[in-house]
This record gives sequence, C-alpha cells and structure tokens, in this order.
Amino acid sequence: ICKELRRSLLEFVKSVNGMPKNQKIPVFPLPIVVFPDEELRLHIFEAQYKQLINDCKETGIVFGITPVIESRMMNIGSLVKLLEIVKVYDDGRMDIKLHCMGQFKVLEQYSKWPGKLYSAIDIQILEPDVAEEKEMTYEVMELFNNLCDINKAKPYHQISWETFQSYKLGHIVGFTLEEEYRFSTLATEKERLEKLIQQLDYMIEQSKQRQEWLKRMNMNGEFRNFNLKDLK
Repeated sequence: ICKELRRSLLEFVKSVNGMPKNQKIPVFPLPIVVFPDEELRLHIFEAQYKQLINDCKETGIVFGITPVIESRMMNIGSLVKLLEIVKVYDDGRMDIKLHCMGQFKVLEQYSKWPGKLYSAIDIQILEPDVAEEKEMTYEVMELFNNLCDINKAKPYHQISWETFQSYKLGHIVGFTLEEEYRFSTLATEKERLEKLIQQLDYMIEQSKQRQEWLKRMNMNGEFRNFNLKDLK
C-alpha cells in the first residue's frame, strides 16, 4: 500500500514542480472545495467562464478554483486543467470535466485578466505532503467501512485503499463546506488522517443514535419484556 501511495503522490509532486512556483492564472470562484487529484464535472453557462474554457481548449492554460464561503473568497484554492468538453449546447453552454493538479495560496487578486472577461490571481503553488502513515490509514479504512455498514451505504466511487490519499474521503464523511475547506488547508497527511478519524468517530456515534431512534419509532406497540434482576 505504502509503495503505491508514495509513487502516486510523488508523480503528483513532479507535475506540480514542473510549473513556476509563483504565477498569474485565471480564477473561477465557486462555493465548492476541490481536492488534489479530484475529477470535477461542471456545467458552464456564464459568458466569462465560457470564454475561459474556450481559452483552455485553444491554449492549454490552467486556472484556479477558489472556494467562496459566506460571500468571501478563500485564500487557498485548487489548480485545475481542462480534461474534456463533454457537450456544447446551441447557446454556448458547456458540460466539462476538470482535473485538480494541486493547491495554491492566493497572493493577489485582479478584477480582470487583460483583454478578457474573467478575473485573475497571483498564486504560490503549494507542494503536497508525501509522508506514509500506514497505521492511521488502516484505522481510517476500518472506521469508514464501519460507518458504511451501520448506514447500509457505499460510496458512489469505489475507494482504492492501495493508493489511498486522505483527500479521497473529503466529500463523503459529513463535513460542511467550511469544514471541507479547513480540511483542505491542513498541511500534512498525518493531520488530515487525524481529522478524518475524529470525524468518522463522530459520524459513527451519530449514526448509532439515529438507528436507535428508528428502532424506537418502529416499535409499534410491541410487548416489552424486562428482567427484574437487571435492577439489582
């Protein structure tokens, strides 16, 4: 597991290291968090972002997605590249696929990219932590499987524990948008795994309470049997 995980992360670092550490890029503010190596599907309909995606297709430029929380743009964002324009509608709207290459810190904001409709930012690329945390990863796997069993649920995308990165669970452990953002800003894999363990413990306890509530709701006048010896 560790060899596969480390190989995957090192390839990720290599791709990010091939880019200038500080640069100006177009920006697309959205009320979402995009995690490293995530594939994102979007429906594009606003003029400035239709222009941006067409520029990506023609020139291969990358751009940033910055989370917007409570009407405020956050200062840690995600660097993404266009994978595919899946569909173009008659009015120019698009369905697209993006891939997150890594994270950055916003250094400066600009209202417009010169000669374009979309905005721009100066960024500093952040390098990911590639530390191996075997025991904590195994604990996260056990807790997550337990949570799924309690709720009789399974993730939409299968989790590959052989190449697992903490970000893979960022959207499916019950975080709010603000909690997802805070999770994305944690600097090390150890910190992120610790946060996942804490959140999974909480979700398991909440799920157990919910199951007990459902059990009581569905009793429907059953005859209950108590042993008086239990009172002693």
